[in-house]
Amino acid sequence: MKKAFLTLLLTLATLLSAWAGKPSQLARLARQYKHLDGFEMVSIGPLGTALLKGTVRSAANKQDREALKVFSDIKRLLVVDFSDIQADKKATFSAKVEKILSGMDLIMEAKDDGEIVRIYGVEKGDSVQDCIIYSSDGDLVVTQGSISLNQLGDLIAATQ
Repeated sequence: MKKAFLTLLLTLATLLSAWAGKPSQLARLARQYKHLDGFEMVSIGPLGTALLKGTVRSAANKQDREALKVFSDIKRLLVVDFSDIQADKKATFSAKVEKILSGMDLIMEAKDDGEIVRIYGVEKGDSVQDCIIYSSDGDLVVTQGSISLNQLGDLIAATQ
Protein backbone atom coordinates (compact mmCIF):
# COMPACT_ATOMS: atom_id res chain seq x y z
CA MET A 1 0.00 0.00 0.00
CA LYS A 2 2.84 2.39 0.85
CA LYS A 3 4.52 1.67 -2.49
CA ALA A 4 1.33 2.41 -4.40
CA PHE A 5 0.79 5.63 -2.46
CA LEU A 6 4.39 6.78 -2.99
CA THR A 7 4.22 5.91 -6.68
CA LEU A 8 1.00 7.90 -7.06
CA LEU A 9 2.48 10.82 -5.13
CA LEU A 10 5.63 10.86 -7.27
CA THR A 11 3.57 10.66 -10.47
CA LEU A 12 1.37 13.57 -9.41
CA ALA A 13 4.40 15.63 -8.38
CA THR A 14 6.02 14.97 -11.76
CA LEU A 15 2.88 15.97 -13.65
CA LEU A 16 2.43 19.14 -11.60
CA SER A 17 6.05 20.17 -12.03
CA ALA A 18 5.78 19.54 -15.77
CA TRP A 19 2.71 21.80 -15.91
CA ALA A 20 4.33 24.52 -13.81
CA GLY A 21 7.20 24.65 -16.29
CA LYS A 22 5.02 25.54 -19.30
CA PRO A 23 4.94 29.33 -18.72
CA SER A 24 8.67 29.26 -17.97
CA GLN A 25 9.35 27.23 -21.12
CA LEU A 26 7.40 29.73 -23.21
CA ALA A 27 9.30 32.65 -21.64
CA ARG A 28 12.61 30.91 -22.36
CA LEU A 29 11.55 30.28 -25.96
CA ALA A 30 10.50 33.92 -26.42
CA ARG A 31 13.87 35.13 -25.13
CA GLN A 32 15.59 33.02 -27.82
CA TYR A 33 13.68 34.90 -30.54
CA LYS A 34 13.68 38.44 -29.10
CA HIS A 35 16.61 39.55 -31.27
CA LEU A 36 14.67 39.04 -34.52
CA ASP A 37 13.28 42.01 -36.42
CA GLY A 38 9.50 42.18 -35.99
CA PHE A 39 9.51 40.10 -32.79
CA GLU A 40 8.08 42.21 -29.98
CA MET A 41 8.15 40.98 -26.38
CA VAL A 42 7.14 42.58 -23.09
CA SER A 43 7.83 40.71 -19.86
CA ILE A 44 6.61 42.02 -16.53
CA GLY A 45 7.67 40.30 -13.31
CA PRO A 46 6.22 40.44 -9.79
CA LEU A 47 7.63 43.88 -9.00
CA GLY A 48 6.40 45.30 -12.30
CA THR A 49 2.90 43.88 -11.88
CA ALA A 50 2.72 45.27 -8.33
CA LEU A 51 3.78 48.73 -9.54
CA LEU A 52 1.37 48.57 -12.46
CA LYS A 53 -1.52 47.60 -10.19
CA GLY A 54 -0.68 50.44 -7.80
CA THR A 55 -0.51 52.98 -10.61
CA VAL A 56 -3.81 51.90 -12.15
CA ARG A 57 -5.47 51.71 -8.74
CA SER A 58 -4.52 55.30 -7.92
CA ALA A 59 -5.41 56.77 -11.32
CA ALA A 60 -8.43 54.71 -12.31
CA ASN A 61 -12.11 55.30 -11.75
CA LYS A 62 -14.31 52.86 -9.81
CA GLN A 63 -15.18 50.71 -12.84
CA ASP A 64 -11.50 50.37 -13.74
CA ARG A 65 -10.62 49.38 -10.18
CA GLU A 66 -13.30 46.67 -10.29
CA ALA A 67 -11.84 45.42 -13.57
CA LEU A 68 -8.36 45.35 -12.04
CA LYS A 69 -9.54 43.04 -9.24
CA VAL A 70 -9.91 40.28 -11.83
CA PHE A 71 -6.16 40.40 -12.44
CA SER A 72 -5.01 41.04 -8.87
CA ASP A 73 -3.50 37.56 -8.46
CA ILE A 74 -1.36 37.73 -11.61
CA LYS A 75 2.33 37.56 -10.67
CA ARG A 76 4.00 37.60 -14.08
CA LEU A 77 2.92 38.63 -17.54
CA LEU A 78 4.54 37.95 -20.90
CA VAL A 79 3.12 39.43 -24.10
CA VAL A 80 4.63 38.42 -27.44
CA ASP A 81 3.78 39.71 -30.92
CA PHE A 82 5.55 37.62 -33.55
CA SER A 83 3.30 38.45 -36.50
CA ASP A 84 5.93 40.52 -38.33
CA ILE A 85 8.90 38.13 -38.28
CA GLN A 86 10.07 36.21 -41.37
CA ALA A 87 7.67 33.46 -42.43
CA ASP A 88 10.13 30.60 -41.83
CA LYS A 89 11.03 31.89 -38.34
CA LYS A 90 7.34 32.41 -37.56
CA ALA A 91 6.55 28.82 -38.57
CA THR A 92 9.41 27.49 -36.44
CA PHE A 93 8.39 29.57 -33.42
CA SER A 94 4.74 28.53 -33.80
CA ALA A 95 5.70 24.87 -34.03
CA LYS A 96 7.77 25.14 -30.84
CA VAL A 97 4.98 26.94 -29.00
CA GLU A 98 2.44 24.35 -30.12
CA LYS A 99 4.75 21.55 -28.98
CA ILE A 100 5.00 23.12 -25.51
CA LEU A 101 1.24 23.65 -25.37
CA SER A 102 0.40 20.15 -26.65
CA GLY A 103 0.49 18.64 -23.18
CA MET A 104 -1.75 21.28 -21.65
CA ASP A 105 -5.51 21.42 -21.14
CA LEU A 106 -7.33 23.48 -23.74
CA ILE A 107 -9.93 25.61 -21.97
CA MET A 108 -11.41 27.39 -24.96
CA GLU A 109 -10.93 27.79 -28.70
CA ALA A 110 -12.40 30.58 -30.82
CA LYS A 111 -12.35 30.80 -34.61
CA ASP A 112 -12.95 33.97 -36.60
CA ASP A 113 -12.17 34.54 -40.28
CA GLY A 114 -9.59 31.76 -40.34
CA GLU A 115 -7.84 32.94 -37.17
CA ILE A 116 -7.84 30.50 -34.28
CA VAL A 117 -7.28 31.68 -30.73
CA ARG A 118 -6.72 29.07 -28.03
CA ILE A 119 -6.80 29.56 -24.28
CA TYR A 120 -4.94 27.12 -22.06
CA GLY A 121 -4.73 26.93 -18.29
CA VAL A 122 -5.39 24.94 -15.15
CA GLU A 123 -8.94 25.17 -13.83
CA LYS A 124 -9.00 25.17 -10.04
CA GLY A 125 -12.47 25.68 -8.64
CA ASP A 126 -13.67 29.09 -9.74
CA SER A 127 -10.32 30.27 -11.10
CA VAL A 128 -7.86 29.56 -13.91
CA GLN A 129 -4.16 29.38 -13.13
CA ASP A 130 -1.32 30.07 -15.54
CA CYS A 131 -3.58 31.22 -18.34
CA ILE A 132 -2.02 31.16 -21.82
CA ILE A 133 -3.67 32.78 -24.83
CA TYR A 134 -2.19 31.76 -28.18
CA SER A 135 -2.93 32.65 -31.78
CA SER A 136 -0.76 31.16 -34.50
CA ASP A 137 -1.28 34.40 -36.45
CA GLY A 138 1.28 35.97 -34.16
CA ASP A 139 0.11 36.58 -30.61
CA LEU A 140 1.02 34.94 -27.32
CA VAL A 141 0.04 36.06 -23.82
CA VAL A 142 1.34 34.10 -20.84
CA THR A 143 0.25 34.82 -17.27
CA GLN A 144 1.52 33.25 -14.08
CA GLY A 145 -0.97 33.45 -11.26
CA SER A 146 -4.73 33.01 -11.17
CA ILE A 147 -7.76 34.69 -12.67
CA SER A 148 -11.16 34.36 -10.99
CA LEU A 149 -13.80 33.16 -13.45
CA ASN A 150 -16.64 34.64 -11.37
CA GLN A 151 -15.03 38.09 -11.31
CA LEU A 152 -14.20 37.81 -15.02
CA GLY A 153 -17.83 36.96 -15.78
CA ASP A 154 -19.01 39.95 -13.73
CA LEU A 155 -16.57 42.19 -15.61
CA ILE A 156 -17.81 40.96 -18.99
CA ALA A 157 -21.43 41.47 -17.93
CA ALA A 158 -20.68 45.00 -16.71
CA THR A 159 -19.06 46.03 -20.00
CA GLN A 160 -21.94 44.88 -22.19
